Amino acid sequence: MRYIVTKNKQIKKRMRSFNEYYSLLREAIVSGNLKSSLDRGAFTHPKQILNREIINSLGLKRHRISLGYGQEVGEDIVREKIVERENLIHGTDYNLENVTVVAGAWFGVEVVIEEITQKYANKKPKIAVIGPTHYQLFQRPIEVLGLEVIGFDFVNFKGSTPKTKEEIDQILKCKPNVVFVTNPNNPIGEYFPSNLLRYLISTCKKRKIFVIIDEMQNFLATDGKGINYGKWIKAKNVIRIDSFSKHYALAEYRVGWVIADKSIIGSRYTGITQHVRGLMGNAPRAANDAIVKLLDFEINEIRNKIEHPLGRRIKLLYKKEDFIIKLLSKNPRIEIIHRDACFNLTVRIKDFPSDIEMSRRLMNRGTLIMPCTGYGYRTEDVVMRITFAERWSRIKHSMAVLTSILNEKK
Repeated sequence: MRYIVTKNKQIKKRMRSFNEYYSLLREAIVSGNLKSSLDRGAFTHPKQILNREIINSLGLKRHRISLGYGQEVGEDIVREKIVERENLIHGTDYNLENVTVVAGAWFGVEVVIEEITQKYANKKPKIAVIGPTHYQLFQRPIEVLGLEVIGFDFVNFKGSTPKTKEEIDQILKCKPNVVFVTNPNNPIGEYFPSNLLRYLISTCKKRKIFVIIDEMQNFLATDGKGINYGKWIKAKNVIRIDSFSKHYALAEYRVGWVIADKSIIGSRYTGITQHVRGLMGNAPRAANDAIVKLLDFEINEIRNKIEHPLGRRIKLLYKKEDFIIKLLSKNPRIEIIHRDACFNLTVRIKDFPSDIEMSRRLMNRGTLIMPCTGYGYRTEDVVMRITFAERWSRIKHSMAVLTSILNEKK
């Protein structure tokens, strides 16, 4: 079998691994020892996206009249641009009723699951997760909503996604009400095969099963294309979640979006939108303006073949990735797991006690690299996620530390 099956107890243990990691991180920060981090990445910043007029309006010269909050579903211009881009890529006919803005993709996952749970008045829905994925996403569904979550994690180093219809059928034997897919997955960045995703959606539709697709990692595709579904993706049982937090490392804006049937999106007092109303209201003006500008960049690149204004920075990311690959390829204790997308490079380290212990050693010497136990990997397999969307100085420092640890006697 190419996957490992895990249930609530094991999933909660994976979630707790993040607590252990962040406890170590706090200690390292307090010590003042940290000099570099390849944990998250820093690609763009507000000053690179927002023009001076917008920045002035945010505080320096705040003279425009503006509403206190705005639409809970999100500004029309933001949703219009999302619809335009999605229809352009996939040939779909989404409209504003199919999109709501949420406070980041993580929050989007939580409110989508909460909304689906409300639809099952007499029972609690069961969720099948096709991993690896970020298991912290399921802390609230398990511990607050009391849902059963079953993980099917393709972490045996023979590909990190399903490869056959038979594997899909095996997963569906657990009779879930919801199937959660990360496309591309996290941390590897491997795309879910399009033909199998279509099969999954079609099969689930017949069985009245929702399919949630987290598309956060869909950036910097090695084939230059990325996700390109087709009209079939607009199915009533499909709920798609995305954000620019990973695409452009803009997590601090806390803006994501959900694309789904209008019966799921709802309005002020129904659907997903009702869950956003009091928690978010609407994104800050800076975030809305930044998202619109970035969506315009992408739309112009697709429709008019105009180079993305951040094109130089994007190309530089490939150079940084190549630097890390060439350096680590020389070490016999490193197995590089090549990606399809995202700006993370995942590696497996041989002959080492655990991924948490590796993180501890790295922090003691001044750098951060993310352990992957919380994504579904066994801690003894020592799988680490390296982000190459960082400054050269930090990449070189972090790689020097990692190499020095690996070159020590076992």
